[in-house]
Amino acid sequence: MNISMCKQTNRLQIEYPCEWEYRIIGIDEEELRKLASEILKTKEYTLSFSNISKKGKYISLSLKTTVATEKERNDIYIFLRKAPAIKSII
Repeated sequence: MNISMCKQTNRLQIEYPCEWEYRIIGIDEEELRKLASEILKTKEYTLSFSNISKKGKYISLSLKTTVATEKERNDIYIFLRKAPAIKSII
């Protein structure tokens, strides 16, 4: 992934296509996995265990996929954010 800071606009510049990682956090790992499959449908992705909270209530998974454009990257984020099973996205 090639990411740099543009000095004129002070915005990140991302070269597309690139692999992008979403860290999704929720309570039920099976539900998070099902949700990722429903949102990404036929798009290739990897989903792996990332962490569990100290008290064991929350689990985080690393969701990696290739995004072709900023719009696609943001659309996936929005779909994930709207899902009730996902408590947070990093």
